[in-house]
Amino acid sequence: MEFYQLNNSEKLIKQDSISKAFGIELSQRKVIAFVGAGGKTTSIHHLAKELISLGKRVIITTTTHMFLPKEYGVLKEDKEMLLSMLNSNGIAVAGIPCGDGKMTNVSNSFYEWMKTVSDYILVEADGSKRLPIKVPDKHEPVLPNDTDFVVILAGLSCLSRPLMECCHRWKLAMEILSCEPTHRIEPVDVVKLVTEGYCNKLMIPYKIILNQCESSDERVKALEIIKYLKELKIPYDNVAYGNYLS
Repeated sequence: MEFYQLNNSEKLIKQDSISKAFGIELSQRKVIAFVGAGGKTTSIHHLAKELISLGKRVIITTTTHMFLPKEYGVLKEDKEMLLSMLNSNGIAVAGIPCGDGKMTNVSNSFYEWMKTVSDYILVEADGSKRLPIKVPDKHEPVLPNDTDFVVILAGLSCLSRPLMECCHRWKLAMEILSCEPTHRIEPVDVVKLVTEGYCNKLMIPYKIILNQCESSDERVKALEIIKYLKELKIPYDNVAYGNYLS
């Protein structure tokens, strides 16, 4: 995993940790929600591993639908089972199976209890149909009321591709961009979709990850996006770009 940020002098800094890049406070319990598209689940698991390596207890869950975990799953509201998983591994993935290989949210009462036995709750709070970019509908994202901050994902594999092929809820995106379904996404479009879809609506702190930067061209365009965001008063240290496969 490699991620990069610009500092205020526009010098590129390599980051090997999501928690360090975003200055995640390690001394207090936190609820962190992940929204957008292009790597939410992968981001959650990377951050979870970082936090576990620091001795933290982490629970991963969802407010919508999330693929069933390959490991660490606690797929019923069983406090003893969840505590055993946390004590053994430092991590548990909690949810209720709902069919099609996915799980959905636990009850409010179980969620409240989970907060008392963990240091971090990492929540997948948005759906994207496995597409790289998304515009949320009116009922999205589904953020827990006690969310401390939000991580917004955008996958840059969307660049130069037709909107209707790579954007979840592309009809809403058409309204934002004033374009046709066949319009090929450019860096400035990513900025508009992320800011109008998410940033401008959030009343709590947020960070942005531009994921899927696999080529030198995508990395150049990521920097272009970051500089556009800075013009919109989104600081450099609120944004990182990179690729989980690096």
